[in-house]
Amino acid sequence: RDRVQRGIDLVAALGEAIEKGEYNAIQDGSSPEYSIRPMGLMANGFLASENTGTTNELLLARWYINEIFLDINDIKNADSKSSALAAHAAAKRALNSYISLMNRVITSKVGDKFVLV
Repeated sequence: RDRVQRGIDLVAALGEAIEKGEYNAIQDGSSPEYSIRPMGLMANGFLASENTGTTNELLLARWYINEIFLDINDIKNADSKSSALAAHAAAKRALNSYISLMNRVITSKVGDKFVLV
């Protein structure tokens, strides 16, 4: 959970780099700091089981994770601040959708739910 939360915080904080005009200097989406793989592992752990296998929710979570990855790369490769801001808004929407999917299966026994960005 902590690794995923660090990734959520880092993606949300990309807006500061964009405002400063430093969006081309951010790390690309494959950087482990964004916790893209831990997000996928969490989705697999929460949304798949031996009985159900791959569910539609799991496929949707994987799609959101892929969108986050692509949007981070779009921010890095943006040719203007407005393009970077648009990519960041898309990344935040995908991230909030992923968080919403995860929060649906997090009970009080599992721990605290994630906060939307």
